[in-house]
Amino acid sequence: MRFISPKMRKSFLVLFIFFAFGSHAQTFDWWAQLVHWDGVSEWPKYMITQPAYMGPNALPVPRIGNGSIDSIHSISTSGAFHFSKGDNTQNLTLYANYCLVKNVISFDASWIPYEHFTMSHAIKEQRHVFSHFYYDDHTTGDIHLNTTIQLLNKWRQYIHLALRIGYRFPTGGGLGTARYTDGPGYYFDLSFGKPIHSPQLKWIGMLGFYSWQLIQYGRRQNDAFLFGTGMEWNTRTIRLQSYVAGYLGYLAYSGDKPIVFRTFFEKRFNHISLLAGFQQGLHDFKYTSMELGMKYRF
Repeated sequence: MRFISPKMRKSFLVLFIFFAFGSHAQTFDWWAQLVHWDGVSEWPKYMITQPAYMGPNALPVPRIGNGSIDSIHSISTSGAFHFSKGDNTQNLTLYANYCLVKNVISFDASWIPYEHFTMSHAIKEQRHVFSHFYYDDHTTGDIHLNTTIQLLNKWRQYIHLALRIGYRFPTGGGLGTARYTDGPGYYFDLSFGKPIHSPQLKWIGMLGFYSWQLIQYGRRQNDAFLFGTGMEWNTRTIRLQSYVAGYLGYLAYSGDKPIVFRTFFEKRFNHISLLAGFQQGLHDFKYTSMELGMKYRF
């Protein structure tokens, strides 16, 4: 019986690697050809920091308000699952709410300490993933901090109004894999809740402004009109929201106009709440998302 020599085994191994991965070569030359590198600029210049070309948590549509601040101190955790053609993502999120003055002002924050993702080669090419990070599959996310102020309490029997000011700290990684922008963002909006026939049922909505830092397009930032509208059913034990929300950037055909449909459910017990959410992208956001979590109120 004749044995294959070490030299031949090495040749077979090289051929296997070539046929398995050669068509999707992830070298610097592959990336340079993909983005038409000018031979001088650093790779971040070629990343597209627009919602349609980033991960699902990079530039999310802010959650809609209901015209009231949250006067209960709480901490929450949840797991989310995002599905799309070529990008499946899972992440853990931590939330906290602190009420400084009841029915006047509150602060809330969220952070994604861990995000795992699997992207196809076609999506990586579309998003200009840098070759050095081609095989990365996890990262951490940004911190969002909001301040909400109750407005015009004397009108509360007719309409609830609140002002929210939000800031996104660029703490997330993964710019090279198009997961986070490595740049700050901010937004402010006026939310309302209009009771319909009973205090439990409300028409809710928000109008505001959203801005984030850009890398491409020769501009420093993108500015957008922020909006949302829907319905809320809120009792002592159950809270249910369904709404459409989004923001519209001013750059034409650039993927900067994400619009989503969301349903959020909360079941309250003594100090514990169970949370569930569903989100469907409608425009410039190609994900279907589900979220499950738990909140502790104190």
